[in-house]
Amino acid sequence: MRQGTQIITGAFVIAALLSAPVAAQERKKSPPPPSPELFEALEACRAIADNVQRLACFDGTSAKLSAAVDAKQIVVIEEKEVKKTKRSLFGFRLPDLSIFGGNDNDSEEDKTLVTTIKSLGRAEGGRWNIGIPEGAVWQTTEAMTFNPKVGDAVEIKTGVMGGYFLRVGKKRAVRAKRIE
Repeated sequence: MRQGTQIITGAFVIAALLSAPVAAQERKKSPPPPSPELFEALEACRAIADNVQRLACFDGTSAKLSAAVDAKQIVVIEEKEVKKTKRSLFGFRLPDLSIFGGNDNDSEEDKTLVTTIKSLGRAEGGRWNIGIPEGAVWQTTEAMTFNPKVGDAVEIKTGVMGGYFLRVGKKRAVRAKRIE
């Protein structure tokens, strides 16, 4: 009977190893979108040798670019605004858009949010609803052995299987989910 259990366990391990490449392929990021035509036109202006023609090209293309921004056909976003948005959306599955980091979504910064507790509410079973300044509310999915306080430091990390772990101060991390 023990040998049969080992064979079944071995089969599960082999199946898991064989399915890993398939799972990795499913998580592949889409390629970045092509550059907008106006930016490509600006790049083409740089290649013009004659100063007068190059300036005329830059003037014409920059006027079109400015008009496109005014018409909201092109939106210019500063990096700090993207980071602020990513912090406020931490815990939600983001679409695979290059403005949210494209292929660098696996950086440590994208897997961890360090902030403070803005508000607290008790939930049943020793769990807590924890509001943070970024606008999110997280609920612990297991009881905490201590009472957190408003202003305490909190770290929320993405787990291996897509779950989240919440640590208040230096206390033990507990599982959590974003509810707002």
